[in-house]
Amino acid sequence: RDAILDAAIRCFASKGYAATTIKDLAAEAQVNSALLYYYFVDKQSLYRETLRHVAQRLSDSAGRRLDDDLAPDEAIRRFVQQQAEFLIANPHVPRLFLRELLEHSGRHAEAAVVSLIGGAFKALCDVIRRGQEEGMFRADVDPKYAAISTVSLVAYFSIARPVVGVALGDGLTGPTAERTRDYGRHAAEFALAALTRKAGATAAGRR
Repeated sequence: RDAILDAAIRCFASKGYAATTIKDLAAEAQVNSALLYYYFVDKQSLYRETLRHVAQRLSDSAGRRLDDDLAPDEAIRRFVQQQAEFLIANPHVPRLFLRELLEHSGRHAEAAVVSLIGGAFKALCDVIRRGQEEGMFRADVDPKYAAISTVSLVAYFSIARPVVGVALGDGLTGPTAERTRDYGRHAAEFALAALTRKAGATAAGRR
């Protein structure tokens, strides 16, 4: 089952949902079509489960870095850097989700989104709130907006790989793994600089 899901990530990311056939999926997974149908009723159910499976893996991977025992700033730092590591290890994931958003307006991804929102995103919001309560983070930012901004830093870097690669001198193939790790470290500090309460600052209206 896991081999089929991993193959589905590659196929759907490369060809899109409509152009990918059951034969393509079976060939990529190196199984026969009958075995594929044993685990999944049809292509649509496999596609939805692929999106949910990826979202759950991302949520589990990044969410483990948001431990309550960590200081809020260190939790944010580890979360962002782990996000970069996940996307290095799973290079087809950004294209898979981008295709779903552009080609289907996300209608197949409801279960995947629920998984992410209920997992890593909620945990990230909780860490930001904890940082605000402890006086470490600014009180004038909405934790949900701040969480979206934090997640989007590495997400955009991965989705826009050809553009980012050209901008950084790496070419259309996109940034290298080491460059992505370096950016992950930068993105973590960038997010923390925006979140951290400056000495002498007073709370203003939340935005």
